[in-house]
Formats: sequence, C-alpha cells, structure tokens
Amino acid sequence: MNKTFKFISLSLIGILILTSFGLQNKPKILFHKIRFTASSVKLEKWNIKDTIGTEFVMETIDDYGRTKELRFYNWKHQLDWAGSGFYGGPIIKYDYEKNKIIETFFSSDTEIANDFSTSEVPFQFIYYLNSQNNIERTEMKYKMDFKWTKESLEKTIKHLEFYKQYASEEADLDQVFGYSYAFAKMNGIEPKTK
Repeated sequence: MNKTFKFISLSLIGILILTSFGLQNKPKILFHKIRFTASSVKLEKWNIKDTIGTEFVMETIDDYGRTKELRFYNWKHQLDWAGSGFYGGPIIKYDYEKNKIIETFFSSDTEIANDFSTSEVPFQFIYYLNSQNNIERTEMKYKMDFKWTKESLEKTIKHLEFYKQYASEEADLDQVFGYSYAFAKMNGIEPKTK
C-alpha cells in the first residue's frame, strides 16, 4: 500500500509539473484594432476579440509580461507595413537584455526589413536604459546589400559618401517605436527619454 501511495503521489506531482510547464510556455496573444493611413498606423482599440474584416496588430507577450513580437495585418489578414517606410515593418521583434531593449523590423519571418540601399532607414533600434528605465540613448543599425564587383563597390562607396554628411550617432525617437501599438510593453513600463 505504501508503494502504491508513493507511485500515485509521484505520478500526480509529475502531471502537475508537466501541466504547469506547458501553461508557462504558451505565449499570451492579444489583438488590437488599428487603422492604416497613407503615412502611419493609428491605434483604435486595445484587446479586441474579433478580427474578421478588421485591420489589427497581433501582440505576443513573453513569460515576463513583455511584448515579444508585433505583427501588423490588413483587413484581409495579410501582413502589412507599420509606419510610412521611415521605420518599422510588418513584423517587429523584441529582445531584452540588462538595461537594453533591441527592436528589430522584419518584412517576413526570416527577412530583415529596410535595406539602406533602397530606403536609407534602420532595420533595428537598440534602446539603452538607465536604472529608472528611461531611455538614455538610442543606437540605429542598418542593413546594406551589394554585389561584390568593382563597379558595385564604387557605387556603394559613392552612395555612402553622399549620406556621410547626414550621419548621426543616435535616433531622435523619444520612446520605443513599436510600443505605441503594444499593450504589455515592458511589463507595463514604457521607457521614454527624459
């Protein structure tokens, strides 16, 4: 009887552990109604249930209550661009490190958005936070593709020389770009510049 009781107890504990791990690893998904305009995306309503015939952003939240990913959909449920082409992409992914938020824009699940040669905008922002979770500075990262020929290299160098005069060390954003469309943000915290 003692062995039976032990077996049942251990089985129940095992089931409880497996069930709780399964629940923890399932991401939380929220939907927010948006409206695409000619130059931007407007948030219209948080946490909608029905997305039929609606433009919406799908927000995935990690186990720590932080926005992990944003996906922007048109009324046909096709991925569509966030922003006017200056920043953003149909998919925005977030990585979190100590005192840092890394925001990366994608045009599909695997393709980074915003090639500098065609749009001159960054594909990624890195927001450096102080101990009060204010943004101290923002770093921009760019993607550039070119063919490895003498002519292509000359053209790329000429292109970069032109933009050298406009280069700045930091972005002029005063908040995390995609957080305008995210309910969870950084577990309720929305870092901004002072």
